[in-house]
Amino acid sequence: MLYEEKEKDIEDNKNNNQSNETKINNNTLNKNIITFPENYDLTQIENMNNYLDIYQPTFKNNFELIEYLDSGSTGIVYKGKSKTKGNNQQYAFKFCIKLSKEKRNIRNNYHEIYYQKKLHHINISEILAFYKIEDKSYFSVSEFGKFGNLDNFLHNFLKRRFLSESFINYLSKPILESLYYMHRKKLYHMDVKKGNLVLDVEMNPKLIDFSSCISFEKYTPEQEIQLSKIGTGRYMAPELLNHEKIEVKYGDKIDVYSFGITIYNLAFGTYPYQLNSVQSNDYDKILEKLKEEPLEIPNNVEVSNMFKDFLKKVLELDYKKRYSIKDALEDPWIKGWNIIANEKDNTGIQENFIIRLISDNIPKFNQYIK
Repeated sequence: MLYEEKEKDIEDNKNNNQSNETKINNNTLNKNIITFPENYDLTQIENMNNYLDIYQPTFKNNFELIEYLDSGSTGIVYKGKSKTKGNNQQYAFKFCIKLSKEKRNIRNNYHEIYYQKKLHHINISEILAFYKIEDKSYFSVSEFGKFGNLDNFLHNFLKRRFLSESFINYLSKPILESLYYMHRKKLYHMDVKKGNLVLDVEMNPKLIDFSSCISFEKYTPEQEIQLSKIGTGRYMAPELLNHEKIEVKYGDKIDVYSFGITIYNLAFGTYPYQLNSVQSNDYDKILEKLKEEPLEIPNNVEVSNMFKDFLKKVLELDYKKRYSIKDALEDPWIKGWNIIANEKDNTGIQENFIIRLISDNIPKFNQYIK
């Protein structure tokens, strides 16, 4: 059972919103005897199982962890499966665990669960269950992206740094539609990037990780807000880096800019504005680069003029001139994706062969096989 649909109830009711089968019998725990050091490496599957044996003893009755996938400031993600459903369907398990009151290696984000539970869209990873572990730690169960995030897809499946324009074009419309869906609910993702986009078994892109998500529900479109730096440095819109006051009606353009950085990186294997040379958390240096460097289109990959024009509009530094989500969806490059998909490009042949190899039974990818 997940949290009720009232944000103010999250903290008050977190002890009462577990399903009966996953409640922890706290009488079986002796926390004075069993402790874990702050540097205990929970990315090791054996260590995670040891932790769960103590703090979630029923976990192994219901689930099995298969493989460590990823970790970040908000959690550790494992691939796993259910033992009780009688099938081999796999899920993503995200653990947000606190090992110490003084110093937490994982930031607790109950609001991520609250927001993700509100979202039901084919291109948004759906949360299926939520379980409290101990104190303020928890884990959630979500849909699993068969091919992992786009970083994983590039490096482990395609063994390359960039995708063909046709494939980026195929991915872009559903990503934009998922963001448009969120924005209509007055929710903004605030951390769109390759690592937060996964591909399911049918190669559908899905948006994940809502730990940076914010709501503009309480504001009118004309109200001004001043947001702190949220998200990932190189993907942050300049108005965030500048700590500018912006009208709420322009809020969706923050996600548009991050989306633009994402597809630029997918297309050319690098970042615009010479951001490759800057640490992702060096916000001052990133802002300096945005002010000094022009937006250049690399010549290492041949792309269409329509794509170049689209990039300029989604990466416009002045948020008032930048495309909105609706503008982006109406752009000829997005609306005409099926035409571009049939164009021959200099990167498509190898990529399409691999896509066919790993996705042989997906009819919609026939058009990518040249």
